[in-house]
Amino acid sequence: MNLKSAFIASIRALSKNKMRSALTSIGIIIGVSSVIMMIGIGNSARIEVRERVHTYGANAMSVFRSKKIPLIDRDYDYLRKTFSQIKYITPIVKKSARSVKFRNRFMYSKIVGVNNDFFRIKEWPLRYGRYFTELEILSREKVVVIGESVRLTLFGNVNPLDKVIIINNVPCKVIGSLMEMGQAFSGRDLDNLLLMPYSTVVSKMASRNYYDEIYIAVESETMIEKTREMLRDYFRRVHNIPPGGEDDFEIKTSKEQLRIAEYISKTLSILLAGIASISLFVGGVGIMNIMLVSVSERTREIGIRMAIGAKKRDILVQFLIESVSLSSVGGIVGITIGLLGYYLIVVFVHWPFIFSLISILLSFMFSCAVGIFFGYYPAKKASELKPIEALRYE
Repeated sequence: MNLKSAFIASIRALSKNKMRSALTSIGIIIGVSSVIMMIGIGNSARIEVRERVHTYGANAMSVFRSKKIPLIDRDYDYLRKTFSQIKYITPIVKKSARSVKFRNRFMYSKIVGVNNDFFRIKEWPLRYGRYFTELEILSREKVVVIGESVRLTLFGNVNPLDKVIIINNVPCKVIGSLMEMGQAFSGRDLDNLLLMPYSTVVSKMASRNYYDEIYIAVESETMIEKTREMLRDYFRRVHNIPPGGEDDFEIKTSKEQLRIAEYISKTLSILLAGIASISLFVGGVGIMNIMLVSVSERTREIGIRMAIGAKKRDILVQFLIESVSLSSVGGIVGITIGLLGYYLIVVFVHWPFIFSLISILLSFMFSCAVGIFFGYYPAKKASELKPIEALRYE
């Protein structure tokens, strides 16, 4: 029997029990669709993670104050004037959520004191208005640039420019409103933010003379590690840390954050794909079970075919073709359902859709391999039946 005849015979055998064949393929369909969705979601998540980390700032790094020795004007001025590779630099003064009012509307929002380099590092554009002027920073003016969530909550669709809001009982003039940034992966709303001149926050909101962080962007990515080492040397020197002593400050870079975030997303993608692959294994066991039942039901047929000249190889090939047909059809349907499910998910969560031909081909090949692996034993069993015993089988 040639392959064409074996394929035709296999299809006829499967078509006699359409419902059973369809139910047998369900395990493969679920497994393949799950793998396609998990791989797709993992790829989209990596792109989304990269974009979210980039909101930290290109070629950016942060120096965080120690508990014992704060960051002060001396540090900011020295770094700004001495490190020629620094493109942008801003002190950051943070104040935990404070009440914000406008007329009869009320919310809580975080206050952050910065200069205009903060917006340049983050490449955060305005929807309305302007950033701070140098005079407003020097004179500690009570002006504020608001995030999108603050704008929508307090003003709705009304232009907020030149409106006065009450921040923790302090009247502040709105001079700008930022474009939407979205949410962090932790769920934190990046747009629920009040940005004021750092000098204003230090003197009138936080009532202290030190910074929580110094935020820096260098000219190019190649300068990040060198600048980090220079920063480390400077702060170890001014903090009088002896050789071999542990740093009492922390420096984080955009490259580190990206590397950590991508490692986490990649690990989760592998884990999810591994879990989804279990469904393929279960589907393969289902195929093996049905093929064993099929061998038992068709024992006399096998005996007759052997008696009229069919060889063991012919029987083996026919049953393998039946098994692979079940798994491959299930794979095709699973790929279709998986792509559709993946598309609907990413549209719902506003992630990018990444079409991966390689993952589709691998999923189809894997589904065929499942059919071969789990169909071989029943096919082998069928081919090893003795014609006389098979003809006597009732």
